[in-house]
Amino acid sequence: MDHLSTQLSAISPIDWFAMITGIVGVYLSIKERILAWPFFILCYAAYVYISFRGNYYAFGGMNVIFVFVATYGWFRWSASSKKGGGEIRISHLAPAHRWIVAAFICVGTLGLGCLLESTGEARLPYYDAFATTCALSAQWMLSRKYIENWIFWILADIVYLCFFVNDRIWPSVILFITFIFLAIKGWTEWKTIIKKTA
Repeated sequence: MDHLSTQLSAISPIDWFAMITGIVGVYLSIKERILAWPFFILCYAAYVYISFRGNYYAFGGMNVIFVFVATYGWFRWSASSKKGGGEIRISHLAPAHRWIVAAFICVGTLGLGCLLESTGEARLPYYDAFATTCALSAQWMLSRKYIENWIFWILADIVYLCFFVNDRIWPSVILFITFIFLAIKGWTEWKTIIKKTA
């Protein structure tokens, strides 16, 4: 127990900051609150540093992209709420888009994984690439309120959870366990909303 408390006390404040902003962001997104997006931006910015520190380059690059995607999501949710038609409604991903997402994840995993492997420095390059492409797909789907985003978050979060358990970065372990449970909650709540509005 003393060993764990020593490890926890040695953790950087930025790891705790990323954990708190990430949990708040996901919770607010489940509730369809626009305020989720600034919290996501803060979380992703923190994880740019954390991921490059751990030599997870795809994860780091993904978080750089996420800052911009979160800005897009913030703009899209804000713009739609100001229009006469109201906010974006939760819906399912169109069948044609499902094939595009599947192809993106397959090609992205192989291509990005190969690129990362060629550097000789990246850790677990194909797992990193798979989680990155799943998370990029999930973030795009979240910005458009497609319910399937939660499935891809779960896939990505399980891989990242394994990374952080291996590295003993406990705030990130707590964060990604929480992310998985919140993604399950998000799927359940959004499914109920779809049934009510059908």
